[in-house]
Amino acid sequence: MKNSVFVLIPVLAILGWLGWHGTASKNAVTGNGAPTIIWQGEPPTRTVTDAEEVFKRAFWRRPSVEDEILHAERHEWSCAEGLVRWQWFLVVKASPGLLKDLRDDNSFGLVPTAAVSAVSTAPVWFAFKPAEVSEMQSPDSGLRLMFGKNDNTLYATASGHGFTKGEPEPPPSIQEAPVPGRIPTTSPPKTES
Repeated sequence: MKNSVFVLIPVLAILGWLGWHGTASKNAVTGNGAPTIIWQGEPPTRTVTDAEEVFKRAFWRRPSVEDEILHAERHEWSCAEGLVRWQWFLVVKASPGLLKDLRDDNSFGLVPTAAVSAVSTAPVWFAFKPAEVSEMQSPDSGLRLMFGKNDNTLYATASGHGFTKGEPEPPPSIQEAPVPGRIPTTSPPKTES
């Protein structure tokens, strides 16, 4: 009996850990399979998961038949006045043409980074080992591309803000009649001669 208690305690501890771990994994994914993000602040007002649409908005082109989009997600925060900010994530098995355009031809004017850093506030599927990718980043915007060193996997993300509101329209000018002075404001009467 004593031996079975010593065996039962570790088994129960392992089962408890597995149950807790399984519950934590379920909390990381919603019921429809979409990964969740623990938002720092307000969650987005709109989430786009149409892979081709996210790809087109990210790279300003349609994916080729050789580009295999593994994951794609775009988040938008809007208010009554329009788009406030946006953020997107992509994981693609990139075609040679896409790799040439993004990395070799450097169509977005990116610069290589010295060290790859993790991406904060990313979906659970946007995970990579920094040692296994090389990164290029935009010096002027939030665009980051991480290229797999051992395969053609591309991790891409960007974020930004909506359009900045311009100056308000000036009120229309109202032309007022000039203040009477020495010179009359009306033309003199015409006499018929």
